[in-house]
Amino acid sequence: MKDIPRLLIVSGDDTFTMELLKDRYLSRIEKERGGCVLEVFDSLNEKLADFTQRMMTVSLFSEIRVFCILHAQSLSESELAELDSVLDYEIPDVYLFIGAQIEKRSSAETKITKKLQLKKRGGAQGVIVQDCSKPYDNKLAEWITKQTPVMFNRQIDRDAAQLLAELVEFDLLYSELQKIDTSLDSGARIDKRTVEKVTGATRTMSVYELAAALGEKDLPEALCVIDSLFSGSFSVSFAVSAIFRHFWSLFKIKNYLEKNPNTLREYNMGGFGESSPQSKAAFEIGKACGLLTESEAKKVFPVIIKSGIINQSQKFSSAGFRAVLKMLQQFDADVKRGKVEASGRTLQMLCYRIVRVNECEKAGVNA
Repeated sequence: MKDIPRLLIVSGDDTFTMELLKDRYLSRIEKERGGCVLEVFDSLNEKLADFTQRMMTVSLFSEIRVFCILHAQSLSESELAELDSVLDYEIPDVYLFIGAQIEKRSSAETKITKKLQLKKRGGAQGVIVQDCSKPYDNKLAEWITKQTPVMFNRQIDRDAAQLLAELVEFDLLYSELQKIDTSLDSGARIDKRTVEKVTGATRTMSVYELAAALGEKDLPEALCVIDSLFSGSFSVSFAVSAIFRHFWSLFKIKNYLEKNPNTLREYNMGGFGESSPQSKAAFEIGKACGLLTESEAKKVFPVIIKSGIINQSQKFSSAGFRAVLKMLQQFDADVKRGKVEASGRTLQMLCYRIVRVNECEKAGVNA
């Protein structure tokens, strides 16, 4: 058996695969090293220098420690340089996971690749650098064929994979594959007939719909989505990760618009087409908050306007966003440590706390 890599760096825009690799990395350490202490970097409450200093300091209790930086793309260039300076140290009983959500050929990819020296580090002993970029549309069926055995321990026929690629958007693939998986006996192959039978108008709702419902503070819709998700099998940790990413984006939009109120006024002017004040403002917001690149003007409507994320960003205060992000991190850590059950009831309670976080803030009550 190969040694566990002391450093795992994953980057790309396929957030599910990134989350899957993280969970398997943590599970392997937990299993092979007999437990571990998880330390997750929280940029809202801690400086990176303090985090790396804790990592470099040998534990007095001989603990196995895993340090996680989940959003390296949000670090400044100086912070990335600081992080790079400690990555070559082999610290006893310390493992490090770094995740960066970036798109190919983007400025963020260039920054991460250069500052963390990914090409050089990829071949170093004890280090794994994994590219988790979404496949191009013409490679989606091939991706499904390769990833289905990894995710669900069952094979899928090529014509079934091709049909699924035509019917389902990439971000909904995992939810749809879960639905197919639960309909089959253990070890059975996924064939074209199964895809035709299972994949249809009554598709299981997705974790992204749950995140959007919470962003709208629509608790009834969120509870409806949870019921749908639990009608099959799905990863609670993946759901929490999706909600965290959604609220992190909303928080960045909130901060940007507070500093640029004229942009929000232009957005609220509405209009149609790429030259409208709303589209121009949405494009600026998307670029400033890392949701769009300079070459993605055509994605403004689906990503920014249609999704409703601008309006969602105004439904929570900045303090409310900080509280939500903190409780999501705590919930995820508690689930992984076994302190909280990964059940529909606990997820419903988490959603209730998220939706009422502003009310709790006003009342001076801990959400």
